[in-house]
Amino acid sequence: MSNISQWAERECRIACKRENPNFDFDDKDAWDYGCSCYKSALKAYQSLMSDEHSGCSFGFTKNILIRLMNDLPLTPITEEDFVEAESRTLPSIDGTTTIQCPRMSSLFCDKNSDGTKSYHDIDRSYCINIEDSSETYFGPSNKIVDELFPIELPYYPQTEKYKIYEQCFLVDKKHGDFDVKGILYIITPDGEKIEVNRFEVEGDDRKWRPITKEEYDYLLSHRLDKLSEKVASRLLGYMTDYNWSIQTVGESRYNELVKLCVFFDNPKNYKYNSFGNRASLIKNTLGELKYIPELVSIANHLSDIKKYLETKTDILSAK
Repeated sequence: MSNISQWAERECRIACKRENPNFDFDDKDAWDYGCSCYKSALKAYQSLMSDEHSGCSFGFTKNILIRLMNDLPLTPITEEDFVEAESRTLPSIDGTTTIQCPRMSSLFCDKNSDGTKSYHDIDRSYCINIEDSSETYFGPSNKIVDELFPIELPYYPQTEKYKIYEQCFLVDKKHGDFDVKGILYIITPDGEKIEVNRFEVEGDDRKWRPITKEEYDYLLSHRLDKLSEKVASRLLGYMTDYNWSIQTVGESRYNELVKLCVFFDNPKNYKYNSFGNRASLIKNTLGELKYIPELVSIANHLSDIKKYLETKTDILSAK
């Protein structure tokens, strides 16, 4: 085994040990979700190494594998790739047909009654909640990417996706989780930031209408779902497996946590509100976050709450 292969195996063994100290790396029948993923990746890596690639060919082969794993074609999509599928497609009532590309299932061709065509790839973009970077989703805003960056054939999709950053919040309880949306900007696959700044509000008729930036800012200042309260509730929920209430935690302890979490209401601090950082706050394993006094205070307060709750064996019997 080469030195580089030995290094790769050693790294996977270390990762598995940290993932699950009881996992037997050498047992072929042993199963652990995370550890098994490491072993599978190592197997693929060793297979590539066994083919004795040079540095250049290894990189080329790696890029091919990455595209295949991301369901991306290895050569550009052309008009010819739609011919067979088009022959099996029936027109809709208005004369428009939508044809799915046989080589790339996420790519569609919309053919209008006048013969004009447009293309959309439903997998080339996704939305990110700017207030919680770990929350990603697909939504109507994805159509903006097709508007700003129309697809033309031949089409060779990039490995990276377009990232649409949005902010959603609530100003009227009867509208559910949110009723105001700001589509703020897009990060392209090449890392370029494109300002969008389109804003919408939902009416009582459940229809969305555009609003100005001034209207949006006014509604934002009157939002009901304060981010500080959402973060505080989520932190306590994760810590107690969502088996908590203000009565259980104590109103003063909960209110103090909300007060500390006002840190997240500042747009400059949205980047710290992610799943990984929330887990670090709960475990009080802050790493680089230890240099931010506000986050240290939140972590310490959570530790105090946890010590209090651990006396409640009926709530945290397993902790």
